[in-house]
Amino acid sequence: MEARRPRVLVTRPEPGASRTAAALTEAGIEAIICPFTESRDLPVSDDAIAEAARSAAVAVTSAKALTHAPPALIDALRAKPVFAVGDATAQAARALGMGDVRSADGDATALAGLIGASIPDDAPVAYLCGRVRTGDLERSLSETGRKITLIETYDIQKVSHLTDKIKEALHNDDLDGIMLHSGMSARLLADAIQTEGYHQLIENKTLFLISERAGMSLDGISEARIVAAPAPRDDALVDTVRRHFWP
Repeated sequence: MEARRPRVLVTRPEPGASRTAAALTEAGIEAIICPFTESRDLPVSDDAIAEAARSAAVAVTSAKALTHAPPALIDALRAKPVFAVGDATAQAARALGMGDVRSADGDATALAGLIGASIPDDAPVAYLCGRVRTGDLERSLSETGRKITLIETYDIQKVSHLTDKIKEALHNDDLDGIMLHSGMSARLLADAIQTEGYHQLIENKTLFLISERAGMSLDGISEARIVAAPAPRDDALVDTVRRHFWP
Protein backbone atom coordinates (compact mmCIF):
# COMPACT_ATOMS: atom_id res chain seq x y z
CA MET A 1 0.00 0.00 0.00
CA GLU A 2 1.28 3.44 -0.90
CA ALA A 3 2.10 5.60 2.11
CA ARG A 4 -0.11 8.60 2.71
CA ARG A 5 1.37 11.83 1.46
CA PRO A 6 1.62 14.71 3.95
CA ARG A 7 -1.14 17.29 3.51
CA VAL A 8 -0.34 20.98 3.83
CA LEU A 9 -2.59 24.04 3.67
CA VAL A 10 -1.34 26.78 1.35
CA THR A 11 -2.68 30.10 2.60
CA ARG A 12 -1.07 32.60 0.18
CA PRO A 13 -3.31 34.29 -2.41
CA GLU A 14 -3.37 33.46 -6.10
CA PRO A 15 -1.56 33.34 -8.42
CA GLY A 16 1.25 32.46 -6.00
CA ALA A 17 -0.78 29.75 -4.27
CA SER A 18 -0.91 27.59 -7.40
CA ARG A 19 2.84 27.92 -7.92
CA THR A 20 3.48 26.88 -4.33
CA ALA A 21 1.04 23.97 -4.63
CA ALA A 22 2.78 22.75 -7.81
CA ALA A 23 6.17 22.82 -6.05
CA LEU A 24 4.76 20.88 -3.10
CA THR A 25 3.19 18.29 -5.38
CA GLU A 26 6.53 17.78 -7.10
CA ALA A 27 8.05 17.19 -3.67
CA GLY A 28 5.50 14.46 -2.88
CA ILE A 29 3.31 16.61 -0.63
CA GLU A 30 -0.42 17.13 -1.11
CA ALA A 31 -1.31 20.82 -1.22
CA ILE A 32 -4.68 22.25 -0.21
CA ILE A 33 -5.14 25.81 -1.44
CA CYS A 34 -6.99 28.01 1.04
CA PRO A 35 -5.97 31.68 0.72
CA PHE A 36 -6.33 33.74 3.90
CA THR A 37 -5.89 37.03 2.04
CA GLU A 38 -6.50 38.61 -1.34
CA SER A 39 -4.86 41.56 -3.07
CA ARG A 40 -6.73 44.45 -4.67
CA ASP A 41 -5.70 47.33 -6.90
CA LEU A 42 -5.21 50.75 -5.38
CA PRO A 43 -5.68 53.88 -7.50
CA VAL A 44 -2.46 55.69 -8.45
CA SER A 45 -2.84 59.39 -9.21
CA ASP A 46 -1.40 61.14 -12.24
CA ASP A 47 0.69 63.28 -9.86
CA ALA A 48 2.22 60.14 -8.31
CA ILE A 49 3.04 58.78 -11.77
CA ALA A 50 4.66 62.07 -12.74
CA GLU A 51 6.71 62.07 -9.55
CA ALA A 52 7.79 58.48 -10.17
CA ALA A 53 8.86 59.40 -13.68
CA ARG A 54 11.33 61.91 -12.18
CA SER A 55 13.01 59.21 -10.08
CA ALA A 56 16.36 57.70 -10.96
CA ALA A 57 15.44 54.10 -10.16
CA VAL A 58 12.68 51.79 -9.00
CA ALA A 59 12.60 49.59 -5.88
CA VAL A 60 10.18 46.66 -5.56
CA THR A 61 9.78 44.22 -2.66
CA SER A 62 6.83 42.25 -4.05
CA ALA A 63 5.81 41.10 -7.50
CA LYS A 64 2.27 42.17 -6.59
CA ALA A 65 3.38 45.80 -6.60
CA LEU A 66 4.16 45.37 -10.29
CA THR A 67 1.20 43.25 -11.34
CA HIS A 68 -1.25 45.66 -9.67
CA ALA A 69 0.45 48.77 -11.04
CA PRO A 70 -1.51 50.66 -13.72
CA PRO A 71 -0.03 50.53 -17.25
CA ALA A 72 0.71 54.27 -17.19
CA LEU A 73 2.96 53.82 -14.17
CA ILE A 74 4.83 50.91 -15.73
CA ASP A 75 5.29 52.92 -18.92
CA ALA A 76 6.78 55.80 -16.91
CA LEU A 77 9.27 53.49 -15.19
CA ARG A 78 10.09 50.96 -17.91
CA ALA A 79 13.41 52.57 -18.95
CA LYS A 80 14.71 52.97 -15.40
CA PRO A 81 16.84 50.47 -13.46
CA VAL A 82 14.68 48.25 -11.27
CA PHE A 83 16.00 46.89 -7.98
CA ALA A 84 14.00 43.82 -6.90
CA VAL A 85 14.12 42.07 -3.54
CA GLY A 86 14.38 38.60 -5.12
CA ASP A 87 14.38 36.62 -8.32
CA ALA A 88 10.60 36.13 -8.49
CA THR A 89 10.02 39.87 -8.25
CA ALA A 90 12.77 40.50 -10.79
CA GLN A 91 11.11 38.04 -13.18
CA ALA A 92 7.80 39.89 -12.83
CA ALA A 93 9.55 43.15 -13.75
CA ARG A 94 11.16 41.62 -16.83
CA ALA A 95 7.79 40.20 -17.90
CA LEU A 96 6.50 43.78 -18.02
CA GLY A 97 9.27 44.81 -20.37
CA MET A 98 11.64 46.36 -17.86
CA GLY A 99 15.11 45.74 -19.22
CA ASP A 100 17.58 46.77 -16.49
CA VAL A 101 16.45 44.59 -13.58
CA ARG A 102 18.72 43.66 -10.66
CA SER A 103 17.87 41.17 -7.94
CA ALA A 104 19.11 41.43 -4.35
CA ASP A 105 18.21 37.75 -3.83
CA GLY A 106 17.48 38.43 -0.18
CA ASP A 107 15.40 40.68 2.04
CA ALA A 108 14.78 44.41 2.42
CA THR A 109 18.18 44.91 4.05
CA ALA A 110 19.94 43.23 1.13
CA LEU A 111 17.88 45.31 -1.31
CA ALA A 112 18.79 48.56 0.43
CA GLY A 113 22.43 47.54 0.28
CA LEU A 114 22.23 46.77 -3.44
CA ILE A 115 20.61 50.14 -4.16
CA GLY A 116 23.19 51.97 -2.06
CA ALA A 117 26.04 50.26 -3.86
CA SER A 118 24.57 50.91 -7.32
CA ILE A 119 23.37 54.51 -7.41
CA PRO A 120 24.39 57.73 -5.60
CA ASP A 121 22.75 58.58 -2.29
CA ASP A 122 21.18 61.68 -3.80
CA ALA A 123 19.48 59.72 -6.62
CA PRO A 124 15.71 59.57 -5.88
CA VAL A 125 13.99 56.19 -5.86
CA ALA A 126 10.37 55.30 -6.62
CA TYR A 127 9.29 52.49 -4.30
CA LEU A 128 6.36 50.43 -5.61
CA CYS A 129 4.75 48.73 -2.65
CA GLY A 130 1.60 47.57 -0.93
CA ARG A 131 -0.38 49.43 1.71
CA VAL A 132 0.46 46.63 4.15
CA ARG A 133 4.24 46.36 4.49
CA THR A 134 6.97 46.19 7.13
CA GLY A 135 8.47 49.59 6.33
CA ASP A 136 11.99 48.18 6.49
CA LEU A 137 13.09 49.30 3.04
CA GLU A 138 12.00 52.93 3.27
CA ARG A 139 13.60 53.22 6.71
CA SER A 140 16.89 51.81 5.44
CA LEU A 141 16.91 54.06 2.38
CA SER A 142 15.85 57.14 4.34
CA GLU A 143 18.81 56.75 6.69
CA THR A 144 21.09 57.86 3.84
CA GLY A 145 19.00 60.96 3.20
CA ARG A 146 17.75 59.58 -0.09
CA LYS A 147 14.45 60.89 -1.44
CA ILE A 148 11.89 58.10 -1.73
CA THR A 149 8.57 58.29 -3.53
CA LEU A 150 6.18 55.70 -2.06
CA ILE A 151 3.65 54.43 -4.58
CA GLU A 152 1.12 52.02 -3.10
CA THR A 153 -0.35 49.95 -5.91
CA TYR A 154 -2.25 47.29 -3.96
CA ASP A 155 -3.84 46.44 -0.65
CA ILE A 156 -4.10 43.11 1.17
CA GLN A 157 -7.37 42.14 2.85
CA LYS A 158 -8.61 38.99 4.48
CA VAL A 159 -10.97 36.85 2.46
CA SER A 160 -14.63 36.66 3.43
CA HIS A 161 -15.80 34.00 5.91
CA LEU A 162 -12.16 33.32 6.83
CA THR A 163 -12.89 32.05 10.34
CA ASP A 164 -15.21 29.38 8.94
CA LYS A 165 -12.58 28.33 6.39
CA ILE A 166 -9.91 28.07 9.09
CA LYS A 167 -12.21 26.00 11.30
CA GLU A 168 -13.01 23.65 8.42
CA ALA A 169 -9.31 23.22 7.62
CA LEU A 170 -8.31 22.56 11.24
CA HIS A 171 -11.06 19.96 11.65
CA ASN A 172 -9.36 17.90 8.94
CA ASP A 173 -7.50 15.19 10.90
CA ASP A 174 -5.34 14.46 7.84
CA LEU A 175 -3.96 18.01 7.73
CA ASP A 176 -0.31 17.96 8.74
CA GLY A 177 0.77 21.55 8.30
CA ILE A 178 -0.08 25.12 7.36
CA MET A 179 2.13 27.41 5.28
CA LEU A 180 2.03 31.07 6.27
CA HIS A 181 3.60 33.41 3.72
CA SER A 182 3.15 36.65 5.64
CA GLY A 183 2.82 38.14 9.07
CA MET A 184 -0.76 39.08 8.24
CA SER A 185 -1.70 35.46 7.48
CA ALA A 186 -0.06 34.33 10.72
CA ARG A 187 -1.95 36.99 12.66
CA LEU A 188 -5.27 36.00 11.09
CA LEU A 189 -4.67 32.37 12.06
CA ALA A 190 -3.65 33.33 15.59
CA ASP A 191 -6.74 35.52 15.99
CA ALA A 192 -9.03 32.70 14.84
CA ILE A 193 -7.39 30.23 17.23
CA GLN A 194 -7.57 32.60 20.19
CA THR A 195 -11.06 34.02 19.67
CA GLU A 196 -12.74 30.77 18.64
CA GLY A 197 -10.85 28.46 21.02
CA TYR A 198 -9.29 26.29 18.32
CA HIS A 199 -6.22 25.41 20.41
CA GLN A 200 -7.00 21.69 20.48
CA LEU A 201 -7.50 21.64 16.71
CA ILE A 202 -3.98 22.96 16.10
CA GLU A 203 -2.31 20.17 18.10
CA ASN A 204 0.04 17.91 16.12
CA LYS A 205 0.08 20.35 13.21
CA THR A 206 3.14 22.24 12.01
CA LEU A 207 3.05 25.91 11.08
CA PHE A 208 5.59 26.75 8.37
CA LEU A 209 6.55 30.44 8.35
CA ILE A 210 8.12 32.51 5.57
CA SER A 211 10.32 34.04 8.30
CA GLU A 212 10.67 34.09 12.06
CA ARG A 213 9.49 37.69 12.09
CA ALA A 214 6.23 36.70 10.36
CA GLY A 215 5.37 34.46 13.29
CA MET A 216 5.53 37.06 16.06
CA SER A 217 1.75 36.89 16.53
CA LEU A 218 1.96 33.14 17.11
CA ASP A 219 3.88 33.43 20.38
CA GLY A 220 0.81 32.42 22.38
CA ILE A 221 0.10 29.33 20.26
CA SER A 222 2.03 26.64 22.11
CA GLU A 223 0.04 23.66 20.81
CA ALA A 224 1.56 23.68 17.32
CA ARG A 225 5.10 23.11 16.09
CA ILE A 226 6.48 26.22 14.40
CA VAL A 227 9.21 26.07 11.75
CA ALA A 228 10.57 29.11 9.89
CA ALA A 229 12.24 29.17 6.49
CA PRO A 230 15.92 30.21 6.45
CA ALA A 231 15.21 32.93 3.87
CA PRO A 232 12.00 34.90 3.20
CA ARG A 233 11.28 33.30 -0.18
CA ASP A 234 8.68 30.83 -1.36
CA ASP A 235 11.27 28.35 -2.66
CA ALA A 236 13.01 28.37 0.73
CA LEU A 237 9.69 27.81 2.49
CA VAL A 238 8.74 24.95 0.17
CA ASP A 239 12.15 23.37 0.79
CA THR A 240 11.63 23.75 4.54
CA VAL A 241 8.33 21.87 4.27
CA ARG A 242 9.93 19.16 2.14
CA ARG A 243 12.82 18.64 4.57
CA HIS A 244 10.41 18.50 7.50
CA PHE A 245 8.49 15.57 6.04
CA TRP A 246 11.28 13.96 3.99
CA PRO A 247 14.50 14.54 6.02
